[in-house]
Amino acid sequence: MMAGKLWRADWPVPGAVPDLAVHDAPHRGCGTERWWFTARLHHGAAEHGLVIAFLRQGGTRPDGTPLDAHAVYWQLGDRARPSMTGESGASWLDRESLELSRLLAATDPATDPRVRRAFLASSAEEPPLPDRLLPRPARIGLGGLDLDFGGVARLRKDPDGAYRIEADGTGCAFSLRLAPRKGAVTQTVGTDDDVPGWLYTYFVPRLTVEGGLRRGGRTAEVTGEAWYEHSFGDAWHVPDGQDGADWSCARTALRLDNGWELSVFTAGRTDVVTGATEPRDCRAVLCSPDGERHEAKASLMGAEPWTSLATFNTYDTVWELDVPGHEAALRVRAWFPQEVRSLVFRTGALAAHVEAQGTMAGRPVTGRGLAEIVPANRIGDIERYVARTREVTGQEIRRLLPDRPDPSALAALAGLSDRPEALDPDLAADLHAALVRPLRHAADGLGKSLRAYIATAAIELFGVDSEPYRPLLGAIEVLHTGNLIVDDVEDRSPTRRGVPSVHSVYGDAAAINAGTAAYFVLDQVLRDVLPDDDLLRRHVYETYLRVMRAGHAGQALDIAGHRAAMDAAVETGDAEALLRRIRTVHLLKTATPVRGLAEIGALIAGATGDTYRALGAYFEAVGLAYQISDDVMDLRGLTAPDPAGGRVATKHAAEDLHAGKVTMPLAHAVALVPRGLVREIWHTVRDGRADTQAVREIAAVLEGHGAVQACTDEARGLVDRAWQPLQGLLPHTHHAVLVRALGSYAAERERE
Repeated sequence: MMAGKLWRADWPVPGAVPDLAVHDAPHRGCGTERWWFTARLHHGAAEHGLVIAFLRQGGTRPDGTPLDAHAVYWQLGDRARPSMTGESGASWLDRESLELSRLLAATDPATDPRVRRAFLASSAEEPPLPDRLLPRPARIGLGGLDLDFGGVARLRKDPDGAYRIEADGTGCAFSLRLAPRKGAVTQTVGTDDDVPGWLYTYFVPRLTVEGGLRRGGRTAEVTGEAWYEHSFGDAWHVPDGQDGADWSCARTALRLDNGWELSVFTAGRTDVVTGATEPRDCRAVLCSPDGERHEAKASLMGAEPWTSLATFNTYDTVWELDVPGHEAALRVRAWFPQEVRSLVFRTGALAAHVEAQGTMAGRPVTGRGLAEIVPANRIGDIERYVARTREVTGQEIRRLLPDRPDPSALAALAGLSDRPEALDPDLAADLHAALVRPLRHAADGLGKSLRAYIATAAIELFGVDSEPYRPLLGAIEVLHTGNLIVDDVEDRSPTRRGVPSVHSVYGDAAAINAGTAAYFVLDQVLRDVLPDDDLLRRHVYETYLRVMRAGHAGQALDIAGHRAAMDAAVETGDAEALLRRIRTVHLLKTATPVRGLAEIGALIAGATGDTYRALGAYFEAVGLAYQISDDVMDLRGLTAPDPAGGRVATKHAAEDLHAGKVTMPLAHAVALVPRGLVREIWHTVRDGRADTQAVREIAAVLEGHGAVQACTDEARGLVDRAWQPLQGLLPHTHHAVLVRALGSYAAERERE
């Protein structure tokens, strides 16, 4: 495992057992250092899982001066009360850690520039929540292990070799003594040549824990077992050493009831833009009951994935762990998926307490411990990031519209939940074929799930967990899909989302009926996610009905068309009336629905007053900008990310122009292209009979004379102006950064 690497002088001698009296202390010459503990704590029948880590990261500023950054995070989970963010958690950084994060962002060649700009603009003074700045500088003691991270968390070692951890945060505090029951075991000695951050790691697999835990104003005595790990070596995050790949890893730390311990680790290299991952070998380090170290090949196969609505990272929650050389085969299951959200991981990582069951050497065995997954966390493309919503949205759509006839789901869809027996098997099969299949045909396409993302982000923006409202994602996407189905009938569009349109497969009648039925799915979901709040549900209904009225009015104007208005603009050379008309249609068809969905999320989160209004205005601007850029992208063709990491065409270049539709670039061209040439262009495309070559040439003329730039400037201005009053009203969170980046994406979709 040392291939091509130099052994550091401050590491233990190769092959030797680490001397804790020496190596627990800070290694000041190392660029990265982590002291990490996980514990099971018991108080009567209650069981809690704790993970806490003290981090130090060295670096160099652009002017050559050293940068020594510190962070601490912890997460406490209650086995009886599942919470995806832990019952009580905290993440604290010093100013140097924030400075390092900003240096990394500023020099990152792979992160989407829209995300990078939004982060740098918002993080000059403080990190995004839930991270907080340490109230005072971190102190690293000069002798032995003695850490004080801003008075928030402390770690020190007693003369008898026991570790003492104290932490005090909002919601919980603890003071623990952890006494080793086994000696230290070397876990890893770095990684492959091309992996940054050459680290030496050892662990102490069993420690006895006793101390106090305060939650909700009550303090209880706790006892339990713990695992300790210490890593130190080269700097992991180097601003001038970043490339287009992220390293991801998955590991488990297990204490078995037969006296053995297992530490299993696997890593992968992920392309930041495409998301494609190249896996690496999986290794296990085992410690026998008498403390003897063993290393072996292993496999760690994940299943039952869960996607966080806060970060849209996807984590496995069950693993099949095999170590053939030791006849160990275990099924490892998380209590529940528990995510640590912090700049430490750029967005988040899984830290889930687990139970294990299986066999070892032919005998039954059980165990407990922690699973940690650090995914590739840089956002290489904001569109691809938002499209992660599709997986969750798809799961929720399948609950509402199952693959096969499901009596309960069909009864809910038909308004017969109180008497499902009315649908006999034959009727259920026909209803599924005539209603569900057309909807699924459209919904299973390559949509971006942008609207579902917006509703979720609007909830999370205010620090409210969106997990209980997960079913809304499916209902929102079904609603949007219904609109598209009906629009395609009215526009006679042959394709949608890269597949034949619904009416071309199932006929106009089935398409119109299915599309209209989609409007009522939100109603059945709202009754489930807001069962006890009649007033909130009423406000959501009012917002939704406003969206529906606007959408139908906009579609009516779209059906009426803009040809007469374009005729007048070409004749007079004045496009203002035409532009107002197109903007109004965009407002009704796209911007008002986007605003309404954001307002629904904000209502659920409890937003009111100026904040609620400013949020609505911003997302209205995002919707307008998106539709303007959609008109622009029509000239170039639209694509969407596909699951393989590439892109697939969803709309061919200049389809609207070919059909004679008046869009924003064509309207702006009236004032920018010479009058005679404008007349010639409009005469060529007006009746939708222009050939492909002529349309391509016209698209080039529009771009060459600044019509496209005028659209981009308008879209960018809309978003920028709407953001100004909102940015000071929102909590400073990771979601605020992404929502700002989303606005830039809506106005500047150059990556498509």
